[in-house]
Amino acid sequence: MNKKYLLGIAALLAVMVIFSTYSHKREPSNDNVISLHKLHTLAQKGEHLMWSDFEGYPFEDIGSGLYIRKYEVEGGSHLLLSGGSTDLAPMSINLVKTNGERIDIRYEEING
Repeated sequence: MNKKYLLGIAALLAVMVIFSTYSHKREPSNDNVISLHKLHTLAQKGEHLMWSDFEGYPFEDIGSGLYIRKYEVEGGSHLLLSGGSTDLAPMSINLVKTNGERIDIRYEEING
């Protein structure tokens, strides 16, 4: 094989390694997490908070028998919405902090 071909392959491999390393170190996009400011705004709706208020945010479906959706929140916490139907108000909307503390944002202060 000629040297130009081998240099081209080596350069291509180097670029692939650099981009694969970069992609694993990126922080989550702000579009993929609920900001604390947005969470405080939503919490002000109290019992009027609905599933539809969280449209546009990606979630993980972790329910079995109930609808349970897990949303990522700024700072490493997550939000769990659960209920029997997405047409009715959720039964619970819990902020799960990084220390494991759970807060129903409809009735309790988020504080942080």
